[in-house]
Amino acid sequence: MIAAKNTMRGWLLENNYEDVAALIDEVIQQWKSNGTRTRRNWWDVLAGDKKGNPAVIAGRTFPVLRAARLRKNLEVTSNCLCRNENEVIPPVRKTKRWPTRD
Repeated sequence: MIAAKNTMRGWLLENNYEDVAALIDEVIQQWKSNGTRTRRNWWDVLAGDKKGNPAVIAGRTFPVLRAARLRKNLEVTSNCLCRNENEVIPPVRKTKRWPTRD
């Protein structure tokens, strides 16, 4: 897949998380193959749960990214992955669909 600018996937590729982008692509492709129209907020998935534990989606365990936790104003835990100390975390986009969500 080609990464569009200003997307979560594009951010992953720019910051050395190619394997995480590939994992997301696998899950999305699986959903498409199954004919489901499931959607996810991948920032939520990569932030893990409130305790910093990784999320499991479609049988795949996703790493917890430091940037995703910071973006959601969650505590950075010892198992957080950071591959680029200079990564710039994109701001949360406000939409009319989910106006109160982070």
